[in-house]
Amino acid sequence: MEAARLLREGLWQAEVARRLGVRRQSVGEWAKKIRRGGAWALKAGRLGRPRKLHAEQLKQVEKQLRRGPQVMRSRKWTVRRVGELIERECRVRYCAAGAWGVLRGMGWRWRGGGMGWGRKGRT
Repeated sequence: MEAARLLREGLWQAEVARRLGVRRQSVGEWAKKIRRGGAWALKAGRLGRPRKLHAEQLKQVEKQLRRGPQVMRSRKWTVRRVGELIERECRVRYCAAGAWGVLRGMGWRWRGGGMGWGRKGRT
């Protein structure tokens, strides 16, 4: 919202970028959104890269995760194995960090102590 205020005041995009500590290209994108939908257009939408998996695929992965690591012939879930599961079930490749993000987004957490990943609230 600060960017919208500064742009309304007539500051150059480069100056807005300098003051806010962001890239000039980002301010240019914000200015476009403001022109099209007003300052509230900046709040709309999602930040970052679009998700690779849609809701139905996430449900499918969650179902397999709940069945246990035995579906991958293992004793515990690791991010690498979850990435392999996602690739097998959905034909979408994730690195370990991406698989970690999927797990966290579904409410799973690292349990430690050699137990691997587990659903929140379960021991």
